[in-house]
Amino acid sequence: MRDRYRLCDQTVTVYHREGADQITRTVIGRAFLDNRKNYNVERTGSGEANSFLLVIPGSTVPVAVGDKVMRGEGPEVTTDAQWRELIPTKVPDLVVVRYVDAKYHRGELAHTEAGG
Repeated sequence: MRDRYRLCDQTVTVYHREGADQITRTVIGRAFLDNRKNYNVERTGSGEANSFLLVIPGSTVPVAVGDKVMRGEGPEVTTDAQWRELIPTKVPDLVVVRYVDAKYHRGELAHTEAGG
């Protein structure tokens, strides 16, 4: 049977903040992170909006709303000051998770999708 997740061949780092100076860093070696550019047209004109899709196969949900995700293996982040500096305008290939959607197949968790 062919691998349904053959495109999940990227490494990403997920940063999750539990509380003050409680930040976990998880490197995931089997993921798919796709950055997207969208164009919004409104009455006042059009503008560019960036979004992303993250797909992580597996039987656990490894990401939550508010987490920060970086393409590749990112640095250790252990303090609130480092967390505050970890923002997309300062760190290339960093995104902030706005939604998490677990996907099931035959009653079992197949993969997790996240985006923003």
